[in-house]
Amino acid sequence: MYLQVNNASTYCYTGGKPFDAAKPTVVFIHGVLNDHSVWILQSRYLAHHGWNVLAVDLPGHCKSEGEAPASVEEAADFVAALLDAAGVQKAALVGHSWG
Repeated sequence: MYLQVNNASTYCYTGGKPFDAAKPTVVFIHGVLNDHSVWILQSRYLAHHGWNVLAVDLPGHCKSEGEAPASVEEAADFVAALLDAAGVQKAALVGHSWG
């Protein structure tokens, strides 16, 4: 699924299920030089067990446009804008390494 975040097309893998903002949401955030695919097993499992999943490609990574965040703070601002674009008020965040 693609969302417009900060005027750039942003890709989010939804685990093979349609996005439903009414469900509880988990956002998976990858590390530097990775993409959404590092979360395929976890995101697919949760999507098939009642969760809304957004395994995001951060800006400048894989299928997402824009400049890669230069700091963790920029990445955090991006994630907040992503949640706004998706219409999600509250989410669990999962990350590894730089994510």
